[in-house]
Amino acid sequence: MKFIFFDHCLAECLNLWKIVYFLQMKYLTIIRHAKSSWDHPDLDDIARPLNERGESAVKIIGIYLRENHLIPDLIISSPATRAITTANGIAELVLFDLKKISIEPVIYFGTSSAILEMLKQTDNKFSDVFLFGHEPILSSLIYQLTKTTLEKFPTCSVFRISLEIKSWHDIGSKKGKCEIYVNPKLLMEK
Repeated sequence: MKFIFFDHCLAECLNLWKIVYFLQMKYLTIIRHAKSSWDHPDLDDIARPLNERGESAVKIIGIYLRENHLIPDLIISSPATRAITTANGIAELVLFDLKKISIEPVIYFGTSSAILEMLKQTDNKFSDVFLFGHEPILSSLIYQLTKTTLEKFPTCSVFRISLEIKSWHDIGSKKGKCEIYVNPKLLMEK
């Protein structure tokens, strides 16, 4: 009887440990905007929309994220039309409130270090953040956080990082771990 009680207590302690452990984790999912259109060369770069292939890629990635229960607490996007459209499309598919998407100019106009500084200001009530942006800044940010060098980060690619931090203020202080690296082409090949 004592052993059953002990095993039960041990199991409860392990469950508590798991809860505490996961409360100490933050997740950053970095997503490059989907393929954009070059049909209107007179448009400013920031205003370029998605093309048909890009719109299809958004659906593929959004469905993949939803099916894998990867749902953000917060979405932050570049102000570029192609990034916002990608963020909105994926947000709809993972049932995230579009009105809660945060637009941050630093993702378009800044550097990876400036984006890191912006992320340090994130409210700690958010533990799972999706960030939508552009190359080559995103690859640089991925390297800063994980020391992973990407040969290529195609459009609509997803790179999910787990961070053993309690506070966003500490992002970059420890090496993050790649949890997922996927893109529409890889998913279509499966």
